[in-house]
Amino acid sequence: MGQIKAVIYDCDGVIVNSDNAIISYYSWLAEKSGVEIPDWSDENFKRIVLSYTEDGIIEVISKGNQQIKEKIYNIIKNETYSAGFEDIILEDTLKSALDLLKERNILMAVDTNRGRSLSDLLTYFNIRQYFTCLITSRDVSEPKPSPEGVYKICDYYKIEPKEVLFLGDSMTDYHAAKQSGAFFLAYKNHLNNAPVISDHKDIIKYLY
Repeated sequence: MGQIKAVIYDCDGVIVNSDNAIISYYSWLAEKSGVEIPDWSDENFKRIVLSYTEDGIIEVISKGNQQIKEKIYNIIKNETYSAGFEDIILEDTLKSALDLLKERNILMAVDTNRGRSLSDLLTYFNIRQYFTCLITSRDVSEPKPSPEGVYKICDYYKIEPKEVLFLGDSMTDYHAAKQSGAFFLAYKNHLNNAPVISDHKDIIKYLY
């Protein structure tokens, strides 16, 4: 691994712990649309579905029924989910790590399968200013595990994937990084042979 010029963060599970908030939101959508609420007690199902894009989760909730999908999208467009970001928790030591990266002039970006809420979420936690490039599921034709988001970030910064460290917590992140040629570092999860950190500040050890 050569010198790292940029760090790409996944959002949910890495920047924030948002499982409870995501489950509450999509359970609300299911209830509002009159369909069965997913069985979130199935840990394998929950882990897989929470890595999906918004469209992917809606596909699961609607069981592929086009009429129900249209109803759900209409709810999203016209109704307000009152809980907002209150159930989301910022990961410990993240801000300290972002400050350390900033001191070293490391570029910081986000590549997430979350939708348009990303910028508002980062602003809510007062960390939006650290990230100079944001890629969501709405900014690519193929979201993760496709490497398209990584390539877009590299094009934006005019750097090569080999100069990028991707910090993620799922196999979708792992494959996006590996396919692009970026160095992958796992956060709180053992993914194949990737090195793992559980404290955000430890990312500094992998910059060179």
